[in-house]
Amino acid sequence: MNSQPSTLGGSEQLAAGGQHENERGIIPILGKVKTAVDRFITRNILIPDDWLLWTVPAVATGKRICREQGVSLLFTTAPPFTDLLVGRFLKAKTGLPWVADYRDLWTGDVLRDWVPQWRRRSEIAMEKWALSKADAVIAVSEPKMASLRERLGKVPAERFFTVTNGYDPEEYAGINPVENSNGLVRFVYTGRLFKNRRGYELIEAAGALFKNRPELRRRFHVEYYGGVSPEIRSRLDELASRFDLAKQLHFFPDVPYARSKELQVQADVLLLIVDTGETTSGVIPGKLFEYVAAGRPILCIAAPGATSEIIERGRLGWVTEPGNVLGLSNVLESLLSNNGNGTVPFCPNREYLSQFQRRELVGRMAEIFNKISQAHSA
Repeated sequence: MNSQPSTLGGSEQLAAGGQHENERGIIPILGKVKTAVDRFITRNILIPDDWLLWTVPAVATGKRICREQGVSLLFTTAPPFTDLLVGRFLKAKTGLPWVADYRDLWTGDVLRDWVPQWRRRSEIAMEKWALSKADAVIAVSEPKMASLRERLGKVPAERFFTVTNGYDPEEYAGINPVENSNGLVRFVYTGRLFKNRRGYELIEAAGALFKNRPELRRRFHVEYYGGVSPEIRSRLDELASRFDLAKQLHFFPDVPYARSKELQVQADVLLLIVDTGETTSGVIPGKLFEYVAAGRPILCIAAPGATSEIIERGRLGWVTEPGNVLGLSNVLESLLSNNGNGTVPFCPNREYLSQFQRRELVGRMAEIFNKISQAHSA
């Protein structure tokens, strides 16, 4: 029986075969080795973060700029936390007053619980060394500031200030809500779910509610916009299957910022999930201020702390603690039963919330800069 003619010559077959073997063997192995090496370097050498090797050129460039442009004050904001090392070195080389700003905590932050104990001790020592020369230290919430004061110890109390993140109402001008005519209550979450930001309670609470109030199931509609880590997505899918909510949960990839703002304004309820962990009481997600500007009711899952205080004092919506399925189920029942139209009355405290507008925060920052500059020149 005659064999069919080959489409490749002998040498071509060998080359193709070799390439195929590489794809199945060597190349994947090299990829795994590279990943392991990168992980080792990130965890054990690049401390405090991947920007460490930027320190020397950053200090050299910063020193030149200070000399050429007559800089009168140094301001570094973190993360990356290498910025604080740069600030410390520039302070020593120029003698200028230095303001160190924390948007997230360096040591003890809820998203850095992966740091091993030996490295954490090293970073605490590094942080104390760097901040000992700061003329002012700024954090985004009072609980985070208290944590910093306790950890840094020898830094005088009068050097600590709080300046939150904030919002510009003008960013949402011209975006109008849509009329909801289909009876759904659209819960919208814009952001990522990863590490200890999960929100499983929402699905568990909905499942418990619909067991007793099955007629409300048709109104429950949740949209997630942004990345969801595989392990969290797997758990959400498992819960959705258990409570027969697969049709109520909708996952979408990242969207442009302009589209994100539209989705927020057009939601019936905005879902906010705050990270859990050691310093969670001080966490104020930047997303909270986007939601404030969007002007829609907020349903928040968070431990007592800075975020829950803003929502409650600002009369922005509802807060339930992580794990409080019964409490969240009661909130959902109220939301889904409300007049049959999917909207929720809420009454924002504009006077209280005005302090978080960025023009107010810029003024606060300017006051700190002036105070530090005057003290330095006295």
